[in-house]
Amino acid sequence: MLREYFDDRVLGHQRLSRVFWLEGVLASQLLFLALLAAFQYGNATVLVLAVAAFIAYTAWIMRRIWLNAFNVSRAELGTMARVLTIGWTINAVTVCVFLVLAKLGGQPLQFLQ
Repeated sequence: MLREYFDDRVLGHQRLSRVFWLEGVLASQLLFLALLAAFQYGNATVLVLAVAAFIAYTAWIMRRIWLNAFNVSRAELGTMARVLTIGWTINAVTVCVFLVLAKLGGQPLQFLQ
């Protein structure tokens, strides 16, 4: 299953710039703000549901970027987009884990006070 997820033979038809910047960067920032609102104003159940939705989005956008990575004029930009997306995914999952742990432990986020 993981091999098919990263299969280069399946190509997307969207421009990488649109997928990366609009569907990836912009949408993820808006969703992360919603995740912080769930942390601040919701209970643990709301936060866990928000984290699950954010992780599902992260998997979806990673796949979209992977499929459309080489719809650019310079192939190295596609490789760079893939590497950045993998790093962002690792970071997003790590932050989500720590948000849930902080919520369950009753710890407020310092910048939200």
